Amino acid sequence: MATPVLRAQTSPASPPGEVVQLDRLVVTTATRTERLLSDVPVRTEVVLREDMNLRVPLNFSQAVELLNGVRVESNCQNCNTSEVQLLGLGGAYNQILFDGTPLLSSLGGVYGLEQIPTAFVDRLEVVKGGGSALYGPGAVAGVINLVPIEPRTNGGFLQVGVDVQKNEPVLFAGGRANLVLADGKLGFSLVGHSSVNDGIDYNDDGYTEITEKELGVGGFQLWFAPTNRTKFRANYQFTWENRRGGNRLNQPEFLANIAESLQTKYHRGGVVWDQVVNPDFDFRLGYSFAYIERKSFYGGLGDVITDPSDPAYDPDQLDPNVPGSAAESSYGQYGYTENPLHYWDSQFNYRLGAHVLAFGAQYKRESVLDQNRDFAGALRRTTADDTFSNTGVYVQDEWAVSPALDLVLGGRIDKSSTLENPILSPRIAAAWSATETLKLQAGVTTGFRAPEVFSEDLHVDTLGAEQVRIRNAAGLSEEQAVTTMIGLEWRSAAAGARWAFDATASLTDIKDTFVLGEIQTDPVDGSLFQERGNSSGSRIAGFESNVAFEPNRALRFTAGLAYYQSRYDQAEMIFDDTSDDGTTVIATRDYLKTPKWSGVVQSVWTPNEAFEAFVGLKYTGRMNALNNNTGTLNRTPDFWVVDLGLTRHFRFSGRHLDFSVGVKNLFDERQRDLEVGASRDSDYVYGPRFARSFYGTLKYEF
Repeated sequence: MATPVLRAQTSPASPPGEVVQLDRLVVTTATRTERLLSDVPVRTEVVLREDMNLRVPLNFSQAVELLNGVRVESNCQNCNTSEVQLLGLGGAYNQILFDGTPLLSSLGGVYGLEQIPTAFVDRLEVVKGGGSALYGPGAVAGVINLVPIEPRTNGGFLQVGVDVQKNEPVLFAGGRANLVLADGKLGFSLVGHSSVNDGIDYNDDGYTEITEKELGVGGFQLWFAPTNRTKFRANYQFTWENRRGGNRLNQPEFLANIAESLQTKYHRGGVVWDQVVNPDFDFRLGYSFAYIERKSFYGGLGDVITDPSDPAYDPDQLDPNVPGSAAESSYGQYGYTENPLHYWDSQFNYRLGAHVLAFGAQYKRESVLDQNRDFAGALRRTTADDTFSNTGVYVQDEWAVSPALDLVLGGRIDKSSTLENPILSPRIAAAWSATETLKLQAGVTTGFRAPEVFSEDLHVDTLGAEQVRIRNAAGLSEEQAVTTMIGLEWRSAAAGARWAFDATASLTDIKDTFVLGEIQTDPVDGSLFQERGNSSGSRIAGFESNVAFEPNRALRFTAGLAYYQSRYDQAEMIFDDTSDDGTTVIATRDYLKTPKWSGVVQSVWTPNEAFEAFVGLKYTGRMNALNNNTGTLNRTPDFWVVDLGLTRHFRFSGRHLDFSVGVKNLFDERQRDLEVGASRDSDYVYGPRFARSFYGTLKYEF
C-alpha cells in the first residue's frame, strides 16, 4: 500500500542527499495542471519509485497492486491476460496514461500491463472516479498515469534477478543509463529490460497455468530545454514478446490439444512541447502513437489422443490434409492483427487572479485489422477491419475561492465516430481545508464508453479447443456513468509519532451498461460467440479507507480496506444451455469476478541505512465466478497473500549496490479448482495470479 501523507523520500531524480517531502510532491493527473499533492483538490494516490523498489515488481501490473482498492485480475488460464480493476469496475473502464497521454490501444490493453517495465517509471498517479471530462472515452472508473523518470544527474542502474515459482525460474535483467548535459538543459536516457521463463503447470495435468514467455523491451527518453521557458520531450519504446500456453509446447500450435500463442511487436512513443509564454499563460502540445503487430493462435486439437503408444491413437486426426480431422480445423485457427493509434493533445493554461483556466482539444484515431489465417499464413477471413476516431474539446476552471477552499469546474464535449450525437461530460469537485490537519473533498464526475472494438474482443477465449469470439449487438448504445464521491483526509502534526487517515465513499450509476451474454453457437458456421449488448444499467457503491502510522523513522505501518458492491439493475442472463437439450439457466445481478471486500497491509522496518525489510498482506474477498463447463456459478474462497522481503544496501565510492531477497505469496494462496485437460474453460480463473515464489535481485546504481 502506498500512502502519500506521512514520510519523506529521496527522489531518484534528485541530487544525492536532497530530500523531498511527499506532501510537496508535484502531481498533474487529477487536473492536468501542476499542483502540490497536499493542495490538489481531487484525491490523488501515488506509488513512488521507492515503494516499487522495496517489492521489486518486474512490471506495471505488479507495481499498481500496492494501492488499496486496485486489483489486477487474471482472465485466462491459457495465456494469462489480465486487467486492472478500479472502483469496482473492470479494466475496460479505466485509462492507463504515460506522461498524461493514452498508453494502451485496444490490442495493447490485452497484454500490455505486463509489458511495461518499472525502469521507465518514476511514480504512478491514480485518480479514481469518472475522468472523461479531461481524458475522453473510457475514463469511467478513473485513470492511472505512469510518470516517467527525468534524471538531473548522470548515472543509472543495472539489475539482474530470478523469481522461482513451482521450481521454475523467471530470469530477468534490465537497466537504465542517464546522460545529462548543459547544466540539465539536455538529457538522454536509454532503458532496457528482458525476461524469460518456461511454462508452469500448477495442477500437473500437462497444461500450463503460467505461459512460456520471452520478453524484451528497449527505449529512450530525450528532453531539451533551450530556455527556462521552453522544453521539448520525446520518448520511444519497443516491445517484443513471445508467449505460449497450453500443452505440447515443442510442437506447432495446431498440433497441441490446446494452445494460446502470441508473437507481439509493439512500438510506442511521443513528443511534447511545453512553453511558458509569461507568468500567466503557458501551453502544452503533444503527439503520441502506438503501433502493434501481432501473430496469434487460439484453439487446438481438443480432446484428441496424441500419444502414439495409446491404443486409441489415430494419426489421421493429426494430419491437416485429412478432411474432417481435428488438425484440419486447428490448422486454420491462426490470426494476424494490426492496431495503429495516433493521439494529438493540446492544453492552454491561463492564470487570472484566483482562477486557473485550462482548455484544449484532443484527437484520437485508432484502426484495428484482425484476420483469421492458417498455419501457412493464408487468409481465411477478416474478423475486424475498423477505424475509430474521437475529437474532444474541454475547459476547466480551478478556482481558489479562499485559502481554505478550492473549487474545480469543468466540462468536455466528445464526438465519437461510432456515435451520431456528441457526448457532454461535466465535472465538479471541491476541497476544503477545515484545519491544518483535516481536509474534506467531494465531487461529481462523469464518464462514457463508446461502442467499438475493445481489448477483450482481441483476446479470444477458448472453451476446450473452440474459439469463443465477442460480437457487438446491432444498435449498441454508449455507456454513460455518473460518479459521486465524498471523502476526508486527516494527518497528525509533524512533531513526534505521526498518524494519517483517509476515507472515501463513492456511488457510480451507469446507464446502458455493456454486458456479455451466454455463449451461443452460430447457426451458419457452428462457431461459438458471445454478444455484447446493453443492460438496463448498473450501480456500484463503494467505500475505501486507509490508515498510516509512523512511530519513528525506523518503522512505518499502512493498512487499507475497500468495499465495492457492483450490481446490475436487473438480473442478466449469463448461462443458458436449454438450446443444447440442457436444463440450466443462470441469471445474476452481481458482476462476475469482482469481490466486495479487498484490503492491503504493509509494515516497513528500516533500522539503519544498510537494511530495509517489509511484511505485506493483500486480501481478496469472495466473488462469483462462472464455470461454463459445469454450468455453475461458484462462490470463490477468500485469499490472504503474504509477502516478505529484505534489502541490504551497500555504499562504496559513491556507488550503490542493493541485494534483495524475499518470498511472494508465502502460504501459496490461489485457486484450487483449476480446470484440467483439453476441454477446460479458459475463462474460469480467478484470485491471485501467481503461486508462492522466492526471489533474489542484485541492483547496481552508478
